[in-house]
Amino acid sequence: MPDTYKRLSKGRRWAKTLRWKLSARAIDEETLIEEILASGVLEPGDIVMVHSALSSLGKVVGGPETVCKALQKVLKETGTLLMPSYHQPQPILKMIKEHVLVDLQTAPSTVGKLTETFRNLPGVRRSSHPFSSVCAWGRCATEMTSGHIYTSLICGPGSPLFELLKRSGKYLGLGVDIRIIGLYHVLEDNWDGFPIKVHYPEPFMVRYVDANGLSLERELIVLDPDVARTRIDQHEGTWIRRWLTDHMRSRGILCEFKIGQASCWVVNARSFYDELKSLALEGITIYTTKEQFESRQPLTSVSIRNHGTSTGG
Repeated sequence: MPDTYKRLSKGRRWAKTLRWKLSARAIDEETLIEEILASGVLEPGDIVMVHSALSSLGKVVGGPETVCKALQKVLKETGTLLMPSYHQPQPILKMIKEHVLVDLQTAPSTVGKLTETFRNLPGVRRSSHPFSSVCAWGRCATEMTSGHIYTSLICGPGSPLFELLKRSGKYLGLGVDIRIIGLYHVLEDNWDGFPIKVHYPEPFMVRYVDANGLSLERELIVLDPDVARTRIDQHEGTWIRRWLTDHMRSRGILCEFKIGQASCWVVNARSFYDELKSLALEGITIYTTKEQFESRQPLTSVSIRNHGTSTGG
């Protein structure tokens, strides 16, 4: 019976996807630009990190390159466009332990066709991290990617997402939910008062080749997968993902709109980060379970004063 149920569920999902593809309207570069500008969420000169599910937009004429070009034309050369070029850390760490070098000159992004297309465009820079690199194009691309090599933390000082916060950039989601916002890790990596220990106690020594062809050996601090079990991007974190979406929407921090057929959103990095920090002081983080939420003890004013801060503000 369970196997039959799984097959039926898979069949229904496949049929739903097929119906959606057949009914999806075609969208070209000009239409994408018009709809982005009409939403009012981006303008020339903005610094924006983009996560996407390309298929959610509809039938994009020209595919992922069309989306990249549309975003570049909206931001213009005075703006800066960033996209993740991540890999799953565990396979990469396994490769490193087996003395297999990761080469960021050729290693593809594993987080969607759009990000891999973007990585290969002229003028795009890739930051130096073996499994959490970020690619950037535009006025601040070099400044926002060059410092990643100097921090052992994924989102430590000098990392692209730290720079996004520092510059009050924007985070844009195209057809994805807020589980993917890397600012969660900026808070963990840069605020001494974060209430949960999320990293392995000991750093890893890693060797890899960066996007400039340099062979590097350095220490990295990585997240503990056991702690991540209830995190917002895991199945057990579904409830906190929904709660946080509603919360950020109610605070006016999460702005929602549509492009093509995709449900989209944008947040200001500084506003989102500051609200995450305020919630953490109340005992609410992206790791909080529903049971912990209902029984939490918010910090007192005395404990808040003694909780400590660091470069993340």
